Amino acid sequence: MSKRFDNKKLLLVLAGLLAVLLLTLVVRTPKKRSTIREKLVDFDTASVGRILITPRAEEGKQFEFFREDPGWKVKQDNIVAVPRKNAVGNIFQEILGIRPQSLAAVGRAEWENFGLTDSLATRIRFTDKKGRTLSDIMIGRFTYKPVANPYAGGRNDISGTSYVRLADEEKVYAVDGFLALAFSGGFDDWRDRTLLRCNDSEITKISFSLPADSSFVLTRTDSGWTAGNQPADSLNVREYLSSVSFLNGDNFRDGFVPAASPGYQIAIEGNNLLSITVKCYREEDGKGFVINSSQNPSLYFSADRGMFDKIFRPLSYFTVSSSAGKKK
Repeated sequence: MSKRFDNKKLLLVLAGLLAVLLLTLVVRTPKKRSTIREKLVDFDTASVGRILITPRAEEGKQFEFFREDPGWKVKQDNIVAVPRKNAVGNIFQEILGIRPQSLAAVGRAEWENFGLTDSLATRIRFTDKKGRTLSDIMIGRFTYKPVANPYAGGRNDISGTSYVRLADEEKVYAVDGFLALAFSGGFDDWRDRTLLRCNDSEITKISFSLPADSSFVLTRTDSGWTAGNQPADSLNVREYLSSVSFLNGDNFRDGFVPAASPGYQIAIEGNNLLSITVKCYREEDGKGFVINSSQNPSLYFSADRGMFDKIFRPLSYFTVSSSAGKKK
């Protein structure tokens, strides 16, 4: 009888301890989770009038995106430019997609370790059309580690963790991804660099205006391509068309004003294709080139010899009799 009583008493004690444990989990776990926000940033993108980005100190000065119908422009000081394709949409997607995974730090003493001081972080502030702040977030450094991928044939994937904080708070949050890479760079990195975009299969004619009576026309006929009324090397033509159908400029030459007519020029024509003109000017020192395209007429780009040679090929590059050994 005593043994049964002891067992019953023991079961009651164990049941009581289990109840206390469950109650503790129910009460304490939500409190712990409440320190982690489900979403760090939330606003209606339609209400955003400006996006101000302050890069890390080493990447330059603040610049901003602002609405100008029918889209957005990007500006720094007195330079107003067209943003690169999908730039603003990608900003919204990255920022609104932030989901804190853990609380990495609770005080400013840890900010430097996570790259979240004013000089180390990238700051992104969203304002409405009246200038009121909708969100203000700092993006710091990131870490990464290899993660096994059973579907990658033994190769590992890379998992990234970025560290962020709200500008008016001290808490540091860890979030998935490589936010620091998505928002790296200065003003020029967010600008449209389009120099040439066209479908090479629709090109039917390119007129080369070159110095010293060396101009010629590359033309597609029913029987193939001709260059200066001579049969053209089909392989060289294909390589050329492919190389110029998608070109970006490199370094912007803001403020450049041509002092003379272009020394070199090509005019591209084709089916379902508006005529495209690319002009090339000599730098004042005579050593470099400046290139401009009718597809982005307000922009001028510095060009090295490699870019110049890619666009302004001589007649000898295309002609069948001279194509051997002429490829560059």
